[in-house]
Amino acid sequence: MHLRLFFAIHLMLLSAAMGQVISGTSDLEKGIVERWDGVLPLDGEKSLKLPNPTHKSGLEDFAIALAFRVESPPDTEHGNHILALGNESQKPLIDWHLGSHGIGITLEGRGLMHEIPLSPPIPDRWWHVVLNVKRDAKQALCGIWLNGIELNSWREPPGPLQLANALFEPNSRGLGGQIANLRLYDRALTRPEILELAALPTGAALKRTLTPFATNKDLMTNEVIAILGGTEAVAVMEDGSMETQLVAHHPIKLRDLSWEADTVFRQDRPMNFGSLRQQLERSGATAAMLIFGRQECLERGESGLAEFKTALEKLVSTCTEVTPRIVLVQPPAFEGKLAQHNAALKQYAAVIAEVAKAHGALVAAQNNSLQPGSTRDGLNLTSTGASQLGLSIARLWSSDSKVPDATLRSLIQQKNALWHRYWRPANWAFLHGDRTAQPSSRDHVDPTQRWFPNELEQYLPLIEAKESEIAQRVNELGGKLP
Repeated sequence: MHLRLFFAIHLMLLSAAMGQVISGTSDLEKGIVERWDGVLPLDGEKSLKLPNPTHKSGLEDFAIALAFRVESPPDTEHGNHILALGNESQKPLIDWHLGSHGIGITLEGRGLMHEIPLSPPIPDRWWHVVLNVKRDAKQALCGIWLNGIELNSWREPPGPLQLANALFEPNSRGLGGQIANLRLYDRALTRPEILELAALPTGAALKRTLTPFATNKDLMTNEVIAILGGTEAVAVMEDGSMETQLVAHHPIKLRDLSWEADTVFRQDRPMNFGSLRQQLERSGATAAMLIFGRQECLERGESGLAEFKTALEKLVSTCTEVTPRIVLVQPPAFEGKLAQHNAALKQYAAVIAEVAKAHGALVAAQNNSLQPGSTRDGLNLTSTGASQLGLSIARLWSSDSKVPDATLRSLIQQKNALWHRYWRPANWAFLHGDRTAQPSSRDHVDPTQRWFPNELEQYLPLIEAKESEIAQRVNELGGKLP
């Protein structure tokens, strides 16, 4: 794994500027040929007919997305056909085939089977699959995505997919089960759009009801707090004192979504990283903590207060689309020569309190000055400053004044380092950016297999294992984690 990562990083450095853009938004309504929202039986006799005529010239680029669930294991010898797309001549255009080890897709009867593995148990859970076809003479840009992860890609030759009198036919051959949110597009989808489709409810899951902190400021069991902000937020999360104090007293998790140099005005992300809403949803956030204000004050001063308020309200509104449980952190004071800006900074803190009141959010006030030596240059926090800021935030829910346990803090720092490698890997251009067709992004034996996205997901069990160690240490300290 390390050799692959080193090679990908080396190549990325040669073209880093190509993959860095401001994160875009998705438009799931653009290019829809037909859609069937909700849940349909897999073994039913009802065919799903497409509009006729449908794109008389056929589809060059297209995408088909669906979620499916089966109720029993597939045939280990022959497998099972779960869905087919055919045209007026009964010619199978696309066939979804479920076997004991994975799902395969055959295109246009060519016998070309692209198979991706499914991790047991296969029955009684939902899988989201996207066939994404973007024809290109030189690059392998067609792919199969499973639960938002691209596992397989290839180069599809020119030639339209003819859809005259075409229809979808579910056929599970006794497996039983359902298909949900079946959609056909006349264009290829982007990664953010695929992530959004994968997150659509299937009707089988109920969304957790969340109440604003204004109703009850207590943290919930299994609360997941997403941390947003710029350099100060990064420092607080790397230090770990805030998280150590909170986790020692509450059965919660923190997810670091902060990024150096982020402000309320812009949060640059790599190509295809996904919107803020998607980032919050993917992290499982039930609450969001926003740490902004200092950099904005330096950039715009008192004249920028109105712009700051507008941008902060927009950011908070985006967060409330996922959760109404918001915490706004007032900025700590500047030091040294930058202390001349502290009068303006207090006005920014007042705006933060005003926005928090309007949205039923908690405010983490910074009423005391930082200890001497809390910054390197009057702005950037040292470990002492990051710890002081973090512990002041933690006092919203914990009045414990003891120094955080060093062993627990070390485990949390290790967990956050794993999360950092998973959430924002340095070689993004080869993962989901503009260099996914490069050989270093693919298996050296079978170039249709995209090893990189799936390998990155192996960080998740490492993070879970580290969180188990954290829970064990909390229990040793007499805490409350399960």
